[in-house]
Amino acid sequence: MTSTVERTAGAGVRPGAFFFLQATAFLSAAGTGLVVPVVPFLAARFAGDPAHVASAVGLLSASYSLCAFFSAPALGALSDATGRRPVLLLSLVGSAAGYALFGFADALPLLFLGRAIDGLTAGNVGTLFAYLGDTSPPEQRARYFGRIGAMFGAGLIAGPALGGLALRFGLKAPFFLAALLTALNAAGSYVFLEESLAPERRARAVPWRKLDPLSQLAGLLRLKHLRPLLTVGVLFTAAFVSLQATFALLAKDRLGWGADAVSFAVIAVGVTDVCVQGILLERLVRAFGDSRVLALGLGLVVLALATMALVASHPSAPAFVAAIVAFAGGEGLLTASFAALLSRAAGPAAQGQAQGGNQALQELAYVVVPLVATQLYARVGMGAPFWAATAAAALAGVLLRAGIVEAAAARGEE
Repeated sequence: MTSTVERTAGAGVRPGAFFFLQATAFLSAAGTGLVVPVVPFLAARFAGDPAHVASAVGLLSASYSLCAFFSAPALGALSDATGRRPVLLLSLVGSAAGYALFGFADALPLLFLGRAIDGLTAGNVGTLFAYLGDTSPPEQRARYFGRIGAMFGAGLIAGPALGGLALRFGLKAPFFLAALLTALNAAGSYVFLEESLAPERRARAVPWRKLDPLSQLAGLLRLKHLRPLLTVGVLFTAAFVSLQATFALLAKDRLGWGADAVSFAVIAVGVTDVCVQGILLERLVRAFGDSRVLALGLGLVVLALATMALVASHPSAPAFVAAIVAFAGGEGLLTASFAALLSRAAGPAAQGQAQGGNQALQELAYVVVPLVATQLYARVGMGAPFWAATAAAALAGVLLRAGIVEAAAARGEE
């Protein structure tokens, strides 16, 4: 029977537990890397011309994020009341079921059902970080989070490679493999992962307002000193989601790539992510500080998106790969630096409110942006979503300084 030894806050993460948390991060990213490059090609079986395929891909992405927008606050509150382990297991089982439905799908409605199930149970990453927050001392959290981030990158390397091998058995094989790996992850976590949240530290009741993402957004907007900084986060998320929703379409339509080639582009993203978050990030932050590293990340993102837009009109495989790698490097620098900056700006009294609201804003971007980006791609031009994303990232860079200054002023810093 599973041991559920309760941990004291900040006592440290047990090596065995951390191994399975790393495995969860790795397999979650590997599952994503397995299936994301293949989705446009599977959707093409059920949709007609490229415009319809682009619309279907956008709607599939938006349906997942819409479900996640409403479920994430509920799953977070549920983990506060019941513990992290049950919610993590629920999320893993839901992801496995969603992947399996993709594999069995013979029509678009089943693809949407699979994405909806996956979105409604999308709590594995948030619960994983909550587990680390329960068990790691504050001074060690950056190190633990960095290691988990590196495992996500490693999963993005392994996932497309496994997907490329699975494609030899058919277009649906990567989805069945992702379902199997996620189910094994759930089984291993059930047997070996202990609970991190002691009964005396759990919420006695879950207020309904904590289940409502709109109330979290309203509370977030009351934190005036965080608005500019959060705007930077939303703009970057919009740029990131725009590229995520359309880069495989661009590779297919403009470069003539197949699902296996797109998978290897995702491998390049994973390698870059591991190098940046696992090796460079800590050194750069120590040398230059969060805000300068954040600005460097935004600069790389702007350059990468503009290059991708040019590839749409002047096809070049080397430029496409270089843009993907530059974007991954910028994203690796930006994501961790922004999280640290937002945490420091929020202060100890508003951590939950800021992080929960920021997550809700990101989910909203994941709902809206894929629909807009894929419609721009289909109706305006293949380069349009990348130029729009370039503008969003550049505006984020302009607003970054104001956000840092206002947040610092609210804390009484110079």
